[in-house]
Amino acid sequence: MAANASPHEPRSLSSLVRARAGLLRALANHPSWGTTEARVADCLRAHFAAVPPEMRRIDASASAAILNQIIHYEAVHEIRGLRDLWRRLSADRRCYALFSASMPDEPLVFTELALTTRVVTDVGIILDVDSPVADPHECTCAMFYSISSCHEGLRGVPLGGLLIRRVLDRLRCDWPSLRTFATVSPVPGFRPWLSHLARTQGGGLARIVAALDQRTWLRDPKMGARVKSALLPLCASYLVHAKRGAEPLDAVARFHLDNGARLERINWLGDSSTAGLARSAGITANYIYDPSQMESNHHIYRRTHAVFAAPQVTGLADGAAAHVA
Repeated sequence: MAANASPHEPRSLSSLVRARAGLLRALANHPSWGTTEARVADCLRAHFAAVPPEMRRIDASASAAILNQIIHYEAVHEIRGLRDLWRRLSADRRCYALFSASMPDEPLVFTELALTTRVVTDVGIILDVDSPVADPHECTCAMFYSISSCHEGLRGVPLGGLLIRRVLDRLRCDWPSLRTFATVSPVPGFRPWLSHLARTQGGGLARIVAALDQRTWLRDPKMGARVKSALLPLCASYLVHAKRGAEPLDAVARFHLDNGARLERINWLGDSSTAGLARSAGITANYIYDPSQMESNHHIYRRTHAVFAAPQVTGLADGAAAHVA
């Protein structure tokens, strides 16, 4: 029934989002509902095309309801209590979200970033609740470190890319001193891909993956050096060469490349948290958003699915080719 609602009726939006979430959960048991789910998704895309959402900055003055949702829906780096939340909303941090007029107290999607004096490769520096607050006027970099959707029913509706573009426009207007717009991103599919590769190849790679599972490499400098030497080229190869059909296998890579970014570098132990070690052996990636190239990169990616990557990353990836053939 919701699928027949007009996409231009704001009052129907909340019910459409919830209806699609239910349909998505039910598809495994009711595959024939796929047609209805696709119609609801089309209605949602049409609604946001006709009635674009509003972007707002979330700061400490936001309502408790909104702040609680930011805590609840943060999907990349868990918010561990109020001290953590307040640090993420400090003067050198920004949190922006998209809202619909018909769901004014429910963020649709939000992103978090840090204003810094350099490109950050270790997300732990940003997430440190005791880190000193920088003067935003002295910062030259904006480091995106998280983007989260708040509604399962909006999966596949392209709001994340819209938010990134809106935020970049706002930052360039508000802070002309900013010169670099980058991410310090997780590589969430790397660890499962690596485990599959080790089961296929065995040998030295299997021993390295066993060391990852046991965390012994964190206490053994020699083993740590061997793990680093093996994993950095393999992670580069995963990001540049591993595919899901024609597109990159990694979901974060697909998102940033589709929005016009380029893969600039990969960072050893850029996220040494428990979650970071589990999803990517602690490796992070920096993607660069160059406003002068984003539109061109986006269109080329859509046409070719080419991975725009810095020479140092492609060099690493090519060096790993023998191990992943």
